[in-house]
Amino acid sequence: MISIASILAALSWRLIAVVALAGVIFVGGCQFGENRVTTKWDSEKIANAHVVAKQAEHVDSINAQESSINQEISNEFQKAKAVISTDGRDLFARVPVRVRVHAAGLDSAVSGVPDSPRRTAADPSDAVPATGQPTDNATCEKLAEDAAQTTLMLVEFQQWYRKQARNFNMPAE
Repeated sequence: MISIASILAALSWRLIAVVALAGVIFVGGCQFGENRVTTKWDSEKIANAHVVAKQAEHVDSINAQESSINQEISNEFQKAKAVISTDGRDLFARVPVRVRVHAAGLDSAVSGVPDSPRRTAADPSDAVPATGQPTDNATCEKLAEDAAQTTLMLVEFQQWYRKQARNFNMPAE
């Protein structure tokens, strides 16, 4: 059996020294490369964490703005709805005449709400019996209140959209 000592004795010391030196240089190079790669990787992770933190901060600020706009529009709607519900007089005076926003460069416009009598005639000459239909307590005042609330909802939605569009630098129309 051949021992390691006999193999080492057969080789020259110069060859052993060159192989040992090459091994030390190889291991040192691996350590140096690992440290360099690890340092780059750590710096990239820190940079990415900063970017993610900035994005999260931006998202939080946008969410706060949206929440503020939503609350503001909701409060305006609830106040206007309460006024309409408590005071049934002059409903159309409390709601804007038009709900369409004029687009730039368009000549067409939605006509205003026509002046009409506050009530229908008590005994219409061409009355149609409502047989087979459930009787509702729907009165002209109730229908006018519902129409005013629906119009108010549309107006408040348009305001909400315009404010949201400004947040994202989008055209409002």
